[in-house]
Amino acid sequence: MPLLDRRGFILSALAAPLAGCGAAVHAPKPLAGYRVRDPLAGYFDLGARRRFLRASSDPLLVDLRTRIARAPDCDAVLRIPVQDSRITLPTFYGDNAGWRTAVRPFWAIEDAVSDLAAANLVAPDRRHADCLVRLMLHWARRNALSEFHFSDDNKQAWYQIESTLFAFALALAAIRPDVQDRHRDLKTIDAWLERVARHHFAIPGQEGGTCCNNHFYRRALYATIIGVMVRDDALFGTGMRAITMALSEATPEGALPLEMKRGPRAAHYQNYALMYLAMMAQITERQGYAAWDRKIDGKSLHTLVKFNNQLLANPAAVTRFSGSREVILKFHKDPQYFAWFELYLSRYRSPAMEAWVAQRRPLYNRSLGGHLTAYFHRGA
Repeated sequence: MPLLDRRGFILSALAAPLAGCGAAVHAPKPLAGYRVRDPLAGYFDLGARRRFLRASSDPLLVDLRTRIARAPDCDAVLRIPVQDSRITLPTFYGDNAGWRTAVRPFWAIEDAVSDLAAANLVAPDRRHADCLVRLMLHWARRNALSEFHFSDDNKQAWYQIESTLFAFALALAAIRPDVQDRHRDLKTIDAWLERVARHHFAIPGQEGGTCCNNHFYRRALYATIIGVMVRDDALFGTGMRAITMALSEATPEGALPLEMKRGPRAAHYQNYALMYLAMMAQITERQGYAAWDRKIDGKSLHTLVKFNNQLLANPAAVTRFSGSREVILKFHKDPQYFAWFELYLSRYRSPAMEAWVAQRRPLYNRSLGGHLTAYFHRGA
């Protein structure tokens, strides 16, 4: 697969830049060699995982089955405000208190869809899956998430839609094999997800920043999983484009330069970027492609993971790449940032990662697939 320059890469990945949010979007170009093979594959095997959890006697997993069975009431989640008006949010760093208040309905819907998807895994019937379809159909008919403020000074609404969109898409992927008989409803939901994804992705971001850093990986994540479900090879192939770009730009040690630019927060953003790269790799592997072993100049995603592990053991090592003597490690106290370790540990051995999460399980990230310990942890 040829490597393109950064600007050409982004344009060919999905769409031409928008002059404004309402501008037309050009058709995406397929990524040669990567095709959707199974629209039901999602990011884990629902049937196999259901059987595993039911048979497991591991105390943590037994307790987790009980926890995730407590799904939210369907009528309650349907009352969460639909974001069908023009979305404008205070900025995270500029007005953190205002931002926290404004994002509550987004967090509520991300928690709701993630909880419903997980409850479906252990429920004796499919009422939670049907509720999730009903909820998503409600948002789809209102064309939610399609209008948002975007400017050079405030991209926060654009950022927020990234996570809300892949929260919806990953939740749907987690229940999809159980609701195939609802093909008309799924068609409506799929059309909405694809429409919002293309509209949102068509904003390329800023050179040297959001065009290509962790925000590009977040956009590529929703494109990848939605592409799988709607059988769109160009959307699906965005995941491997993002992985290829990350590998091509990483240092030989595995540091991501655009995340290192965050100075004191460089260690946080290295891990943050890996969260989305890891999930895209998982989705791509489920389609039969060796994403984890893809190499550029001898570097694979394992190289990036190894560097991240080094930063967990010795955070000061990041200063060599960040240009800052200060290292902010507030994220170490929040387990959501390490839920993606479950993806890696389900496939590969890493004593360092296992030691890090052993006392933090069960791991959950409201938008990045939800209850990842339930979906991936093998137990004792």
